[in-house]
Amino acid sequence: MDIAALGKSPNADPLVQTIMEYDLARHIVELDAYGFTVIPPEKMGTSPGFADRLRDAILNTYQRRHDVEVDDWRTADMPAPNERAWQLIDEDDAVTEAVLNPVALAMARWHCGQSAVLGGTSSIIKPPHEKNYLGIHNDTHGVPPPQAAYTHLVNTSWILTDYDSREDGPTVFVPGSHRWGRAPAPHETNFWEEGAVLDPVPIQAKAGSLAVWGGNTWHGAMNRMSVGLRVTLVLVWMRPYMKMINQWDDGAVSPERLERYPELHKILGYDHPYPSRESIRNPENVGQMMAVGQDQFA
Repeated sequence: MDIAALGKSPNADPLVQTIMEYDLARHIVELDAYGFTVIPPEKMGTSPGFADRLRDAILNTYQRRHDVEVDDWRTADMPAPNERAWQLIDEDDAVTEAVLNPVALAMARWHCGQSAVLGGTSSIIKPPHEKNYLGIHNDTHGVPPPQAAYTHLVNTSWILTDYDSREDGPTVFVPGSHRWGRAPAPHETNFWEEGAVLDPVPIQAKAGSLAVWGGNTWHGAMNRMSVGLRVTLVLVWMRPYMKMINQWDDGAVSPERLERYPELHKILGYDHPYPSRESIRNPENVGQMMAVGQDQFA
């Protein structure tokens, strides 16, 4: 029985159909059971060389914004901290394509509904270093326990350099922590120390993979010891009632890009009724956003 084909759940049906089309059912199970999953490049539906294009776009943006040069990411160190790592959509078509990738959108909307907005884009460029661990945390910042069982936000991160071992500085996760309803306590954060109370799982992934986890999932990152740079594009998606990280005001994305990629209007919140303003691009969508009812996929 193909329930999605019945057309009785207009918000869930297209998500289920995309999940089946791209063979993502295993990843939905992993998200439910463990709180995170890694979707390999062959399931992302991208064109050949896309991961290289996206990695080059991130590195070129870093070089341009910081007025530095990176000769070869495979052997380079970082000539300057990546302090201006946000607001990336208008930098390159590859970034826009990564945001609008149907698998990434399906994962965002599975967690946060069809009305999910792109709360922020950022790049992580991580060099070899003796002490660049990232302590265990979750992304549902400022929400006291007990945190809701449903997801307020989801992280879809494009992995653009291989994670073959711990030395590559991969993200680590605490399986099942998304069901604990709280953020880690201070004594639970430093997983790399002797006698640590947590032993998180480092992910393995090839460049072009998508790592996905909900805001309640506990995670951190290993110290990078491998030569060269670790490059990641982070996309944070939110339910529409949340305060966005990036404020996509007029001018943040060029009119030319908005014309070529019309779905950006929706996911950047340009059709959102709040904050109140005199003109809304698509006022017919306001009622839909304000009346999502009890449908978690709306």
